[in-house]
Order: sequence, then C-alpha cells, then structure tokens
Amino acid sequence: MKATLTRRHLMLGSAASLVLPGASWAQAGAGWPTRPVKVIVPSGAGGVVDVLARQLYDRLQKVFGQPFVIDNRPGANGLLGLTAVKNAAPDGYTIVHTSASASVMNEALNPDLPVKTLRDLAPVALTATGGVLLAVHSSVPAKTLPELVELIRRDPKYQTYGSWGVGSNGHLTMEWIKQKAGLPTFNHVPYKTIPALVTDIVAGVIPIGWVDLVSPVGFIEQGKLRGIALNGEVRSPRLPDIKLMSEQGFAFPATGWQGVFAPKGTPVQILDRLHAAINKELNEPELRDAIRKVNVEPPTVVSRQAFTKLLENDLAVWRQIVEKGNIKPE
Repeated sequence: MKATLTRRHLMLGSAASLVLPGASWAQAGAGWPTRPVKVIVPSGAGGVVDVLARQLYDRLQKVFGQPFVIDNRPGANGLLGLTAVKNAAPDGYTIVHTSASASVMNEALNPDLPVKTLRDLAPVALTATGGVLLAVHSSVPAKTLPELVELIRRDPKYQTYGSWGVGSNGHLTMEWIKQKAGLPTFNHVPYKTIPALVTDIVAGVIPIGWVDLVSPVGFIEQGKLRGIALNGEVRSPRLPDIKLMSEQGFAFPATGWQGVFAPKGTPVQILDRLHAAINKELNEPELRDAIRKVNVEPPTVVSRQAFTKLLENDLAVWRQIVEKGNIKPE
C-alpha cells in the first residue's frame, strides 16, 4: 500500500507541475508519438551503448509505429549529447540513451557542468547493468583482487595502471580500492580508447588496467590477459569465472548501467508509456540474449522512482571518491 500511495503522489505532483505553461505538453502527450522520436546516444557508433540502443529502438519503432532515430553525439564524455537533450522541448520527441560514465560519474568529477542529471533530465528506464573489468598481463603474479592489492602495496613495478580516462568508471573504482586498502599513491595512465589500453596491457607496456567487457575477451581466452575482478553486481555472461569485487572482500557501492532519460518536464503520460514499453521489450528472450552478448545484463524491472534512487546513490558514491581523492578533471 505504501508503494502504491508513493507512486500515486509522485504522479499527481508531476501532473500538477504541468499546469498552465506546461499544459500544452500534457495534452500533446495523450497521442504520443505521432512523428519520429530522436534518440541521442552520447557516444560513437559501434560502442556498447550504441549497439544496445539500436537493438532496443529497432523494436520500439515497431511497438509505436514511428521511427526511433539514433543520433550519435560523442564528445566531452557525454556532455554534448546530454546538453542537447536538456535543451530539447519536453514533448517526448527527443530522448537520450546514456551510461553512468557519461552522466553521474561525469557530474561527480565536474560539479560545474551545465547539465545535472537529476535537475535537468527525467529518468525513464534502466536498460542494462554491468561493471568494468580489472585485467592484468598474464605475467603479473596475482590471481585475485586481494593478491593484486598486496602486490601493488609492496612492489613499485606494479604501481602503474591504465583506464580509459580521468573520471572513468575504472579510474574512480581503482581510486576507491586505493582509499579502502590504504594503498600508496600510484600512477594512473589515462588512455583515449579502451582498445589502445588493451593492446598495451597485452604487450606488457602497462601491467594493469580497467577495461570494458568486450575488448579483452579474446585475449583472456588465449591466456594473454587475466581477469582479476568486476565492479558490477553480476558476473559477466562470457567470463563467468571472474569474481566480483564484492565476492573478494571489496563490496563496491556503485555499479555501471545504461538508461533512458527525457528532458525535465516531459509529460508523465509519455514517461510512463515509454517506461512500460522498454521494460516489456527487455523481458523478451531475444533482446535479453543480445544484451548478454556484449557482456552486460538486462535488468529486472525497475520503476522510474527506483531508478531515480539508484542515480542519487551512485552520484553520492562517485562524489565521495572524487572529493576524498582530490581528483580533478583534465
């Protein structure tokens, strides 16, 4: 009963906010969509976020009878794409499919960003969850996270690691490990791309790195890389033997995810219709299999309110890591 009342009150509150200037948007929401919907993806074509977005919206355009057109807007770690959505009309015809890295992590690292996830965007649906992978060169004499931590603690040879940029999921996660384990300051090497980082770990240029769950799979299967830990909440479908951080005594309090947002002020009718349609498709076995092929997990159904709470929690976690580590954007 409590959950029902909470949702009802939230919906009434949202509806009340649409009175007068927003009334036209509310009326327009009744028949949405009557024309193509632009889906901004704040990363380049071919990445994990883009691949999953195309899988999902190909299905949604059949559901709604209108095209859902992918518009890739890479740049500034997602800021360009999120800004475009913030500035779009709140009518349901511009939405964004993004990630934790491009939203709450970026916001934690750059508190002066012109886009604030919860202030400027309306959460619609969680579409995938999954962490990032801590990988090492096959010669590194550690097979578990505790072993690697002790190796880093005592041997300067292993006090260098890479990630795909300052403020990335891997960078902030390693900073959290450093803080939790009381490790000395060690060298972080930011790379522009994950494939370049994977190549250097395989070549022995750098011993340790945080990478995605796609690029290193072949090298792990060939024995050229070793997976040490994942920072997500579920093991990787293609790398099931690699344990989570939480299974190794490092219960990381945040995770990676993908999700859908609309501009703040979008009518609640549209948000609810889109939320319901997305979750219906996420329950289809074919789409769930496609999601697992890129080594992330389709989520269980999460309400828009629960998604909002996840965002609040993650933002607080990332901010604390950044502040404690005195991490500054490049």
